[in-house]
Amino acid sequence: MLGRLISCRLKVLLRNRSLIFWTLIFPIVLGLFFKLVFNNLDQAAMLTTKTPIAVVGNNQDSQYLTQILTQAKSQQHHLYRVHHLTSMQANQSLNNDKIVGYYDTRTNPVKLVVVNNSEQQAILRSILSQYEQNRTLTMNLLKSGQISAAHLASEMHKQPQRHYTQNIAQGRKFDSMSFYFFTLVAMTIGFGFSFGIKNANDEQANQSANGIRINLTPTSKLMMITSNLIAALIVLYSIILLVLAVFHFGYQIDFGHRWGAILGVCFIGSALQICLGKFLGNILAQKNYSQKLGFGYFIIIILSMLAGMMGTQDIKYWIDIHLPLLGKLNTVNLISDSLYQLFFYQSLQPFYQNLYWLMGLSIILIIIDYLLERRSQYVSL
Repeated sequence: MLGRLISCRLKVLLRNRSLIFWTLIFPIVLGLFFKLVFNNLDQAAMLTTKTPIAVVGNNQDSQYLTQILTQAKSQQHHLYRVHHLTSMQANQSLNNDKIVGYYDTRTNPVKLVVVNNSEQQAILRSILSQYEQNRTLTMNLLKSGQISAAHLASEMHKQPQRHYTQNIAQGRKFDSMSFYFFTLVAMTIGFGFSFGIKNANDEQANQSANGIRINLTPTSKLMMITSNLIAALIVLYSIILLVLAVFHFGYQIDFGHRWGAILGVCFIGSALQICLGKFLGNILAQKNYSQKLGFGYFIIIILSMLAGMMGTQDIKYWIDIHLPLLGKLNTVNLISDSLYQLFFYQSLQPFYQNLYWLMGLSIILIIIDYLLERRSQYVSL
């Protein structure tokens, strides 16, 4: 019975041209424009050594950052040549391309100033992000009174000196083109919410004629919901695989070599977006189908912008530093970050953290969707 229900639902979804267009045709066409317009966007080479960087200010933060930058290595080679400059000198050097950026330690939090987005600037942001996280953790430990400053310093000295670039895959070329395609893949998966809205619309008697017929049949509603979810996941995941194939083999976009993890992220992300769409469909039951779709697409576009897709990397960076929880609740950002980490990082620890968030959000939405549909009652059909 379940197999027959899935088969029938597959036919319904594949005949819906709107769903197929926004999740298959639109991303492929947009990807083609990306390839044509940004073909020469990034000519970044491998990590270079002795990159000039400046630190502005004379305080504890400047001392710590200088130590970190001085000790940062790639393949046993020092990455940075650190200069201590005034604010005016740093701005002049930056404008004259004598340095790639500078840290201003006079502000709280520490500010990174750069003129463009490239390989080196991305690494400098990563270093600052880790530094701010470690500083916040240290301050919280000291304020809690659970550990003394002397004991904390002693424990830190016992640990081996950490390289702040150890997560970066050695020899991996940073490619801005790949970053934009990561966000495009994430947005494509995000558009999968439309399958969830379609399922919710067809399952609820107060939303469509199909819902009335489904609720009048003797078939278990749980089985009907399960078959619809499986069918939607099969169609959406197949579309994502096709989009990835076009991007990788047709547009020659490098996604790295961890394809098992990449496909796993896409699968979990697809399930999450379908559940998110179903949640929207259930809570917006008073709106018609087109209004719910329009609202959903608007939300996904906003989430894509906050994930850095539209040249808004600075916004994404600000959110990662100041509102990290918002970044974790942004499903598009979670997926694009996961793809970026698989591509560029040697350590998989940050990737696993994002994966747990994706799985956790999926489970929460599945439970909420089940409870919302279970409590649905109708006076008459």
